[in-house]
Amino acid sequence: MRPNLPAPRRITAALFLLFALMAAPSHASAQQATLFAQGANAVLQSRFSRPELSWILLDRTGNVVAQRWDAPNQQIPPGSLVKPIVAVAYAEQHGGRFPHVRCLGTASMCWLPRGHGDLDLEHAIANSCNAYFLSLAENLDRGVAIRRLHTFGLAGPGPEADARTLIGLSPGWRETPLALGRAYLALLDYPGLTVRTRVLRGMAGAALYGTAGAVDADLGQDLALAKTGTASCTHAHRAPADGFAVVLMPADQPRYLLLVRMHGTTGAHTAAVAAEMLRAIGLGQP
Repeated sequence: MRPNLPAPRRITAALFLLFALMAAPSHASAQQATLFAQGANAVLQSRFSRPELSWILLDRTGNVVAQRWDAPNQQIPPGSLVKPIVAVAYAEQHGGRFPHVRCLGTASMCWLPRGHGDLDLEHAIANSCNAYFLSLAENLDRGVAIRRLHTFGLAGPGPEADARTLIGLSPGWRETPLALGRAYLALLDYPGLTVRTRVLRGMAGAALYGTAGAVDADLGQDLALAKTGTASCTHAHRAPADGFAVVLMPADQPRYLLLVRMHGTTGAHTAAVAAEMLRAIGLGQP
């Protein structure tokens, strides 16, 4: 039998029940997130603690879920990881329009000797084409572009930066790992829908068929957004370069971001390791 409560007490009881029902899913979600973080940290620290690996796992809000980076506050060359952010800066100065560029390979200062051929923005991001992004950088007001980079939480290069530095091809631009990861999370919230959609489509292409193609090959098609980079090595024992990879999952509404640096290799190889790490913590197809 329902208790015969006075009207004010019935209202109070109803409100209490409503608040309890509203809070329960949130509490359960918080518990799940905490358990996931604990499990992910344990797995990653146990299985991916090789000295050549550095990594940081962030949640959607930018909080650190797990981390193995000897000097996380050290500023490091980001390599091609900056290209999607530079694309946003270009869009703002050119009415959201992007060019088609013909990449001639070595003659165009691209990493791929034979060249990528004719490219739009999406394919340029997917293949991390130097020629395409040099073309963008050469047509930027540096001061305005650097101020836009600051809004993504990046220090940015100095105002004297040339086009090569502005797209990460020289070590003159340095950022902390945390700033790089959070810049990608800020990109997810960029208000320019058309530009954001095109940039993220390029990152989906990177994971599917581009420089981070090992990601979708391992985790499942269309499940991730990715970007690779190869940058100057800053380790005590210098290598020709270090490989970087950023992977966000799931692609449609990312909840986690993994940034990995691997000593003495390429971004493409690092992307394969990042995919292995994400699979190990339960992200990706069974």
